[in-house]
Amino acid sequence: MGDNFLKLYSEPLALALVLEASAYPKPGNVHRLRDRKGLRYEAFLATGILSMKYFEKGIKRGYYGERQLKVLIGDLVFGLLRDVIYKLRSTNTCLGSSLILSVMSVSLGKLLRFEDKNIESLREITRSVVEKTTVFDSIYYYKAIRLASPSYIKPSDNTGEYVNVWDENFDSKLLETGHRLVDILRYSSKFDVVSDEVLNGFQRGFEAEKFLRLRLRSHGDLNRAIVESYLYLLSENKDTIVYIKHGENVSNEISQKARRILGEVMKNNSNWFNYLWEFDNELYNKGINPGAVADLTAETIALFLLRNILEEGVLLDLSY
Repeated sequence: MGDNFLKLYSEPLALALVLEASAYPKPGNVHRLRDRKGLRYEAFLATGILSMKYFEKGIKRGYYGERQLKVLIGDLVFGLLRDVIYKLRSTNTCLGSSLILSVMSVSLGKLLRFEDKNIESLREITRSVVEKTTVFDSIYYYKAIRLASPSYIKPSDNTGEYVNVWDENFDSKLLETGHRLVDILRYSSKFDVVSDEVLNGFQRGFEAEKFLRLRLRSHGDLNRAIVESYLYLLSENKDTIVYIKHGENVSNEISQKARRILGEVMKNNSNWFNYLWEFDNELYNKGINPGAVADLTAETIALFLLRNILEEGVLLDLSY
């Protein structure tokens, strides 16, 4: 297989970032009709373009073998965050999604090495890939978090035996503890849905991908199917950012409301948009941003596009 496959299979991962950001009205998050303070829709489009070279690198690592590499995933996440922040002068557009999709790129390369066309095989492959991460992956991942500077991760956080990401000697302390990225993710998975998703082989993403496909078959509107998938994920999961910043009660209320609105949207073909726009306005005005669920939505779209290529040989059918 020539190196052309690197571009062929990195395209769906990069396109997933663009399609997720573009889906509208996606309640609480940036979309083509809504910016947030310091974070513009155009930054997400540019992130998709900048991501290509990192996903190509990840696929290449998985395909040609990753055994001797000191860094498997961490530098991919850090590299993309660095490009976004310095080349675009933007705030964080992709900390969670870059972790998910970087892991997916390496796993995908390994799938292709085995000449496996069954996308479901990514589940087990991903678990094995994450298990092979090193302490150097952790160092790069910490560097990415420090660059992204998410407001919900604080210097005052009690991280127990794990190094606080804001410790000025984080790199040397990580080398002392020897905590690999998989160890960091196991600790984080207690409260972070993205870390848990990576550890468990994209379980939520695979479930939501089936939902997206069913909804698209139902009405033929890709944008609507993506937004419905976002609502589905929001209704089924406690968004990490909402939970940490606003508390468990607000997080539960948002999930319950997402479930009710999804029911209305699925049975209303004429005014489905209005339900979503009203919910979007509510979350925007309250400063509630379910960013972790947006990351899961990008993952879902990536799996949808990859299944299209692996099973049908077509990235996306937009002929309707």
